[in-house]
Amino acid sequence: MTRRRAARSVGARFDADAFESDVGRLRADSRARRVAEEARAAFTGEGVERTELVRCAAEGRDGTRLAGCLKAYLPLGESERPFRMVLIAGGGEAGLELVYLAFGVGDQPRASHAPSPYAIAHRRLHGRWPSL
Repeated sequence: MTRRRAARSVGARFDADAFESDVGRLRADSRARRVAEEARAAFTGEGVERTELVRCAAEGRDGTRLAGCLKAYLPLGESERPFRMVLIAGGGEAGLELVYLAFGVGDQPRASHAPSPYAIAHRRLHGRWPSL
């Protein structure tokens, strides 16, 4: 990786249990699982371009509190990106790195009872589900 590219990207660390909890329940041949696994491989390998990261709302309409968190719309490089990966900035051996918090469909259908990746990230940060 060139020095210029390294300055524009940041690596990530993934907790195996958290990632497995979010992705392991998905069918092995599902698009969601493939997207999540490809993102993890890219983020831990060459990193993610900083321009691909968007700040999460500090306080969401759904009661989530994700100040300091970032999200990536996935899959990277495609026009339709229905999945979200939520990460938080942390310190690593080489300086700044991202830490995985959650993965899932960004905009759940109204009738869905599945928690959003934002709610999952909130729970992992605060030890409880968000409340309105």
